[in-house]
Amino acid sequence: MIQHGFSRQFLVLLFSAFLCLPLFAQSEYEDDEEAVISVNSTRISQDVSEEVQKTEVITDEEIRKSGSKTVGDALKSLPGVMVSNASAGNANESITMQGLGTGYVKIMIDGVTIATDISGSTPVFQIPVENIDHIEVIKGADSVLYGSEAMGGAINVVTKQGTEKSDEEKKVSVSGNLTEEFGFSPSIKDWKNFAAGSLFVNGTNLSNALIACLDYTPGKEKTTADALAGSITYYENTKKILAFVRDTLTWKDSWGNIALYGLYGDSYQVSNFTKTGYDKGSDMEYRSTRGEAGLNGKYIFGDSFYIDGFTAGKLYFLDTTYNVKAGSYSSSKSTESDSADWETDVRGHWKKGDFNDITIGANANLASIDGTSFEERKYALETALFAQDSILLFDEKFTVVPGVRFDLSPAIDGSETNFMATPKLSLKYSPTEQTAFRLSYGMGYKIPSLREKYWVFKHNYAPESGNFILYGNADLVPEKSHSFNAGWEQNVNDIFKFSLEGYFNYIIDLIDSVVTDATSSPQIREYQNVDKAMTYGGEFSVSSDWDRFKIKAGYAYTAAKFYDEESDSWEDLALRVTHRVTASAEYTIPVLETTLAVNVQWNSKQLLSAGTDYYTPDYLMLGADISKKFWDEKLEVYVGANNILNNLHFKKGTNGETQKDYYGLNEGTLLRVGAKLKF
Repeated sequence: MIQHGFSRQFLVLLFSAFLCLPLFAQSEYEDDEEAVISVNSTRISQDVSEEVQKTEVITDEEIRKSGSKTVGDALKSLPGVMVSNASAGNANESITMQGLGTGYVKIMIDGVTIATDISGSTPVFQIPVENIDHIEVIKGADSVLYGSEAMGGAINVVTKQGTEKSDEEKKVSVSGNLTEEFGFSPSIKDWKNFAAGSLFVNGTNLSNALIACLDYTPGKEKTTADALAGSITYYENTKKILAFVRDTLTWKDSWGNIALYGLYGDSYQVSNFTKTGYDKGSDMEYRSTRGEAGLNGKYIFGDSFYIDGFTAGKLYFLDTTYNVKAGSYSSSKSTESDSADWETDVRGHWKKGDFNDITIGANANLASIDGTSFEERKYALETALFAQDSILLFDEKFTVVPGVRFDLSPAIDGSETNFMATPKLSLKYSPTEQTAFRLSYGMGYKIPSLREKYWVFKHNYAPESGNFILYGNADLVPEKSHSFNAGWEQNVNDIFKFSLEGYFNYIIDLIDSVVTDATSSPQIREYQNVDKAMTYGGEFSVSSDWDRFKIKAGYAYTAAKFYDEESDSWEDLALRVTHRVTASAEYTIPVLETTLAVNVQWNSKQLLSAGTDYYTPDYLMLGADISKKFWDEKLEVYVGANNILNNLHFKKGTNGETQKDYYGLNEGTLLRVGAKLKF
């Protein structure tokens, strides 16, 4: 496994490094933050301000100024989106929206679902922000259009597209960009490097978009003395390597367009798992590789009707190795897993007069999973038919969006056939151009995943009580949810904007990990259906955009509970952030035309295990950025700093953990300097 992993890593790094060197610049695209176009929240192209269901947007400019290198980093700027990645000894990634986490939020690139890893985590920290035009975030159940994975919401990453050529422009144009950033932490003498580029070739009908990046942190090794093993060398700070390549070949004509794309991503990290106990110096190697290829397109049948869709195959490989370095106790434990999905989605859009936009579609997804934690490869098939209409009433001040989805999962590998119809109704009332009220109801439906049904996960990394075995459960039944959302948005004389939102989700047969034998060693756990659960909360945000000054701030409250039959009471669900605050500000200095930007986020403590009083520390992070553009804005040079407060926070964890210790963060501020060149 190690030799195979090294070869795979070496090839992708060599290929990505080769691509990053000659790539020059960004495609010529329309950079208009005043009219960001949404193409996937209702599957109808329109200004996001016209969306019936609230859609938040993160622009490429906001992404750059926040210092984000991945989609996971960029999403952290939203108060209502909780993103967690590798903490100490944990390389999994998760996104929580409205109190619903991994497996309940659908992540897409240009409308195509990305593959998740075997544990169910979403690889948002493996998707670079290079070539992203904007990110759309839709909160609340939208299972009519997106299926069972969207009970908590949906996130769509929209990539940049080249400009269409007029009849007079027959020549082929070449454009692109090159980004180089170097980061350094003076306190620990650790460094990192990020290199990325994109190359666009645009003709009259045919165009090609190629992007690639390499993000490398060598980590810092430390040597310690151990009574059993003598001298031990381990990574005090995590070593990380991320390489990513994506290519898209597109043909555009008067009838529509068709595109063929492929991507390859490789993520590797080594981190110290624990710094105490007999296994001091032990480390975890976490390796994931993604491959994807697909075809998408759009065919126009006139001014009122068109069809679009995609078909895509997705592969995901996950390898983990845990190395214990403690003399006679030394050991190495490895697991290998893989998943393969094939998804096809076709939709027809009919604009009937000036008041109706009708969407009818079908989706099919064939999934399989295998590995050392499975007895044999398992398969699952989910199919769906769906329809939705957007109706404009009362001089377009009132919009009604009804919809329904029919899901069918046929019996495969001994599983039962599952069928469900889920309705949706969204309302929007805009008495003036400055005010909007939104109200929506959506029913969610989530079929148990192959992991939840068949996985046998042996958590034998930690000593003593940290050991447990988690068993899948083939008898799980699908989850059902009822989601209610309400919101008010107001623009006050174009001086500032604010929004106020509230939600309530009621889940029946929630799938959760339950301890079935606490006295055994290792402890026995199993996926089971919890009778009922609920999440509720709200969010407030405010923003102001002046000529040279921009400010944005938000607060989100989240509560999540399940009904415990033994105690006949509602208990808190674990791993939810109750209070979350985000803020950012930007100012452009006159004459110098230099932009200063700061951003901050704070998360309150989290309950780690239901029915206990074990909490994590809270989390506070402050960053800043100074940038200036030259040569008609073709060259941007910037310097920035992350972790300016050096892991300062307010509350330690129940066992005395600090923010730095629990989240596996580096000591001191990370300084970074970079440049982005457009051609």
